[in-house]
Amino acid sequence: MTYLALREIRKSWGNNQALDAVSFEAAAGDFVALLGPSGCGKTTLLRIIAGLELADSGTVHIRQADVTALPPSQRRLSMVFQSYALFPHLNVRENLLFGLRARGEDKRAFAARLADVAGLMELGPLLDRLPAQLSGGQQQRVALGRAVIANHQLCLMDEPLSNLDAKLRQSMRREIRALQRQLGLTMVYVTHDQTEAMSMADKIILLNHGRVVQHGAPGELYNHPADIFTAQFIGSPSMNIIPHPENNAAGISLGVRAEEIAVTPAGTGNIACRVAHYEYMGAYTLLIGALPGTAESITIKVAGMRHFCPGDIVGLSWPAAAEYRFSTLTGKRLPDQASHGRPGCGRRSRRGNGRSPGPGRGAALINPDL
Repeated sequence: MTYLALREIRKSWGNNQALDAVSFEAAAGDFVALLGPSGCGKTTLLRIIAGLELADSGTVHIRQADVTALPPSQRRLSMVFQSYALFPHLNVRENLLFGLRARGEDKRAFAARLADVAGLMELGPLLDRLPAQLSGGQQQRVALGRAVIANHQLCLMDEPLSNLDAKLRQSMRREIRALQRQLGLTMVYVTHDQTEAMSMADKIILLNHGRVVQHGAPGELYNHPADIFTAQFIGSPSMNIIPHPENNAAGISLGVRAEEIAVTPAGTGNIACRVAHYEYMGAYTLLIGALPGTAESITIKVAGMRHFCPGDIVGLSWPAAAEYRFSTLTGKRLPDQASHGRPGCGRRSRRGNGRSPGPGRGAALINPDL
């Protein structure tokens, strides 16, 4: 059943159109990530759902009811802000209870609800502390607890992990996802971090310049990007987009992911490149190469630690199934694209599964004489 529906949402700030006909739906219990670069309109969209901003046009429906004109207090939702928005003069207990008191809810239920949330969020020993006495992760737990204690089934989050270090972000991603599933929350989560979106969301709404570029499950956006923007925004490192190596393929750009490329001896493979530099990342090495006759570079993800000499010529090879082809003019993926990935899989198959890294479809070896 559809729990949240946005239809043709538009919003402008003067001459700047922040949102342009944005529509999507979320079923009850869905985790939806609003993903995109800074300034793409995702926070504005979240605030329109919350009622903190009004759309210029379009409608917001929650549980099939039109709430477009309702104030935030009547939308029965919770929101976790990037700054956590804790009251510095109130201890954890009073921060958690503040919303219940403000809404005039039954005080007889406060103790039980506080105990439930404190246990769920592991906040029991912290109830008498002020926010200044808490770590970033603990403040995050209080902000989440304040959303949970409201007993609203729709929860909005605006980049809640951006102030945490990398290790804590990773653990909090798992905790938020587990909490969302345990409570059956419908969650709309704003992030610019594609790793957060890919690892947490049931559905990703990818925005750029105020428009929905593509939406679907993480595996759908990764395996079947609709255009070059999606192909390069989803996945790390970004998909390589290079001129097609065939002379008769003018107007076509070739996409291939770094992990699908094998390094081969000079004079073999699909194309040749000159080693520019490499970066050892621990589990893998990123090789960055310069392509002949172009200003383009290409990134290759090689397992383990590998040493390369800048200036050396190497060949690069990938399987035909790893290729994506895009219109150079429009950036759209060409409709004759072969299917990628296995049915039902959230990720495409990776190189190293025993398949031969043979040449791509009709790809010719570029002269390695750089």
